[in-house]
Amino acid sequence: MRHNQKNRKVRSSTRDYSRNLSVRMTEEQYQRLQQYMKLTRMNSTAYFCRLIQGDDFRGRSPKLNHALHASVNMIYSNVRQITRYRYAKDMDAEAVAKLDFLIDKICEEIYLLATQK
Repeated sequence: MRHNQKNRKVRSSTRDYSRNLSVRMTEEQYQRLQQYMKLTRMNSTAYFCRLIQGDDFRGRSPKLNHALHASVNMIYSNVRQITRYRYAKDMDAEAVAKLDFLIDKICEEIYLLATQK
């Protein structure tokens, strides 16, 4: 027996995939299913098994993550410009502080949303 075969773990499948399911749907429903599977990066078997188990689905869309970060970055930049503008000193100091707090909170929430597993 070679060394690498000795260390290999033998996987035994505890899942019984002996049942098949045939689903009839409209073209629109099929396209929507394809979109959902693409977002979750699952094949149809894994998708339906997770759906039946009631598991949470989290989309994994690099385009969405990029759009979220780009949008929040623009908002963040605009709010920072407003609060640092010389006329902001004439604004209520509490209002400026609230704007700073809220933009920081938005950035934090977007980060948490984007890094969810």
